[in-house]
Amino acid sequence: MASVKRAIIAAAFAATLLTAGVSGGSAKMAAAAVSVTHNEFHTVNLHNKPRLEGGTVLLPLREMGDLLKARTTYFTEDKRIAIVYPSHRIEMKLGSATATMNGETYKLAAPPKNVNGTVFVPIRFVSEALGVDVNWMEKEKRVNLNFDDRYLTTVKGTLSTELTYWLDRNTGELFASNKGEAARLVAETKVELSGYGGLGIALTAGADVLTVTDYYGEPSLNTDIYKIVVTDGKLSLETKAHYWGTHPIRNIEQGSNGSMLFIDGTTLYEADDGGAIKAKHDLRALTGYEDEAFQVEWYDNDIMVVRPHETGWLTLIDRKTGQATRLIEKVATPEQVQTYLELAKYPTDATFQHWDGLKVTGREGNTLKLKHTSFQDGSSKTIDYSLE
Repeated sequence: MASVKRAIIAAAFAATLLTAGVSGGSAKMAAAAVSVTHNEFHTVNLHNKPRLEGGTVLLPLREMGDLLKARTTYFTEDKRIAIVYPSHRIEMKLGSATATMNGETYKLAAPPKNVNGTVFVPIRFVSEALGVDVNWMEKEKRVNLNFDDRYLTTVKGTLSTELTYWLDRNTGELFASNKGEAARLVAETKVELSGYGGLGIALTAGADVLTVTDYYGEPSLNTDIYKIVVTDGKLSLETKAHYWGTHPIRNIEQGSNGSMLFIDGTTLYEADDGGAIKAKHDLRALTGYEDEAFQVEWYDNDIMVVRPHETGWLTLIDRKTGQATRLIEKVATPEQVQTYLELAKYPTDATFQHWDGLKVTGREGNTLKLKHTSFQDGSSKTIDYSLE
């Protein structure tokens, strides 16, 4: 903390030196064109233009927060500003030249201000407090921010009820913050990112379901899908499925019975909307296939339809008896089946990209609705398969 304080004091001193090199009044300075870049080469396009006042660059609060993956909150009732990051919480106030960071007080080179309804804050203090390297190019009137894109973020709720999640790309640590509050560690997850990915959130009645998708390899032939279920602020379930190749990923996330579905490689979990496990299925044992990953394309109280990702045969499983049925053998001619068996010997070939060509489209009573697309001419037809 002492080193951070020294850096901020030095930044403030540099800002006062910068003032001497700028001519004209503050109104003229504010009108000066200031540009922002990050990591030297990437232009930051802001809806509200940066301001240069008294040698200090101010950026719009929310846009700055989005850029740095920090969550920002403006409390209109007392004009307080909260900037939250997994390791830091900064608090400022409009018109005040002091700020607090993790409980310690610091002096600002310029106070935050409200300009036509938009809150602006001093970028150097905020950025350096969050570990960002800030450089001012006087000749270009440009400020550059150097930082690593360390966190994936997602937000649920409205401005008044928002909950923010951060996932550390390097460690897998998951943090959360309710509106304006300091971030807390939720869990040390097993997420290991190898390429570029994203973090999304799905809401249920009693749990937050976070999905992390990671694409990597050349040309992005590897896909890792992580599911993180948070119930009452705690990790309740974590799964991972690794898929390789160009085959489509058709996993459904909810059964027709309303249950949440999670694939953990070769295991399928059924959970209620609060994240509690209702059923666990060993798909290798049920299907007889030895694939490293499976997909689930239909699920209800009576049946499930799954697919081993590389072997590729769409397989119906009776949940009561455990009987597994390879559907292509029931809806195609023996000659067609033999053709697919030959293609399956070369699973990476483009002609086998969509496996046996079957896809579940729904269920009506005791009829499973299927669609079959021919690899030969691309023609499609609908198939009604009786479950009786």
